Amino acid sequence: MKIFHIIKNNFFLGNNLLKRNNLLKNFLIINFNKFNIIDIKKISIKLFLYKKYIKNIFFKKKKILFVSTKNFLREITYKYARSLEQNFVCNKWIAGMLTNSKNYKKLLNKSILLKKKQKMNFTKKEKNIFLKEEMKIEIIYGGLRGLDKNPDLIILTDIKKDKIVVNEAKRLKIKVLALINTDDSPKGIDHFIPCNNNSIICVKNIFKILFSEIC
Repeated sequence: MKIFHIIKNNFFLGNNLLKRNNLLKNFLIINFNKFNIIDIKKISIKLFLYKKYIKNIFFKKKKILFVSTKNFLREITYKYARSLEQNFVCNKWIAGMLTNSKNYKKLLNKSILLKKKQKMNFTKKEKNIFLKEEMKIEIIYGGLRGLDKNPDLIILTDIKKDKIVVNEAKRLKIKVLALINTDDSPKGIDHFIPCNNNSIICVKNIFKILFSEIC
């Protein structure tokens, strides 16, 4: 099995045994040196299923929102979101981004106006102020540009770091696909992949598998 060979050395190791969430016990096979060992074969099956699921969403031209505010996972998340021409939030999640979407839409319109002002007859000092304000908006909200309605799926790399995203998705009944570690709770998550989400290599390989046919 190709997937098995790609991932076997990268995300089999979960968190400390003492922190294990019992809801995930069916995905664990043994413990080694006080760490949980994830069952690669079961995860491979999940990846095959989610790969088809995401492919179906993509070809129906539905919207996917990538969210990863974890420092070392931002780059890989940004890379795939841009490659797939999907929306993303990779710096900071502001409360109400989904439940009060009017706010970010107003700010993105303001960003366009600020960009225009930089080409108008203002002083150099004023133009620098406009530039800084524009960049501040773009860094946080720029990845949401073009998202005119709620996404059909949110892909998360860490449900603890971005817990507020999960809560907003639940309120709006938006599906969530999350990478979770062995101490995370899958309760309330629509689709989940148990893995070592503290490993860049692990996340890279999972994304490589999930998006290989559409990226």
